[in-house]
Amino acid sequence: MKKCYNTMGNVGKVKYLVNFHDGKSTHKDGSPFFDVACFSNKKKEQAFIKQLQADGYQERGLAI
Repeated sequence: MKKCYNTMGNVGKVKYLVNFHDGKSTHKDGSPFFDVACFSNKKKEQAFIKQLQADGYQERGLAI
């Protein structure tokens, strides 16, 4: 699997949520392990996404 990310809004008390997968890390059953970044500010979220894209991540939908 390639490097990818997806975004979600208003999850619990989190305003902006970004899930991202580095293409390598997996759970014990072999499914991809997604790291999570939480933001309360849209500008910080967009800056983080811009950095992910610079590192080669591509946006994907939730059904991966």
